[in-house]
Amino acid sequence: MSKVEKFLNECKKNLGKWTCASHNSESSQPAATFREVKKMGYEFEEISANRWGKQMYCKTCGRVTTHYKLLKAVPTLTKKERLTIDKKTRERILNLFSHKDAFTGASISSCAEIDHKIPWTRLDKDIDATKLSDNEIKEHFQLLTREHNLLKDRLCGSCKLTNVRPPFLGIPFWYEGDSQYKGSCKGCGWYDGKKWREEISKLIKNSNSKK
Repeated sequence: MSKVEKFLNECKKNLGKWTCASHNSESSQPAATFREVKKMGYEFEEISANRWGKQMYCKTCGRVTTHYKLLKAVPTLTKKERLTIDKKTRERILNLFSHKDAFTGASISSCAEIDHKIPWTRLDKDIDATKLSDNEIKEHFQLLTREHNLLKDRLCGSCKLTNVRPPFLGIPFWYEGDSQYKGSCKGCGWYDGKKWREEISKLIKNSNSKK
């Protein structure tokens, strides 16, 4: 029995209860073991946006370890395949966006990340960038630094849980819609940083012209 199978079986035995990932998986990387189980479509309690692990004292381990709570004994979540972007397509995308971060407009010197405008948690399936035209790539993707991508991931995860769209960089402006998520990410700065900056610049310009 693999470590993944062992951990899954223990979670099923403790269905609805917090289960230690350390001794129940016998893995040196219990978080990785958990991710493999989750990829199979099993639903665990989410304690905060994109966080499923809870630090608790384990009597068997004799220390604080990471625990997970399985909610249902059968897979309930559709497994989504994440497509790989090949080197040629990656270079094409980087050039299309002139190697610039969508949130700030600044050049990214290295390690630019290709971000799905619609966050992964809201996509029904991944988008194959190799089959898209230049305009379609601009419609579905943007470039971000690693730090900005992580920040977006956290806040989009919060939106998925609450259906409240977080203000972009603390500024409560949406170029379409408002703070309530109503089936579309459009209008939110986290969805399209470049478009958000353009639209708020128009507002400022129009306001100044009226003075």
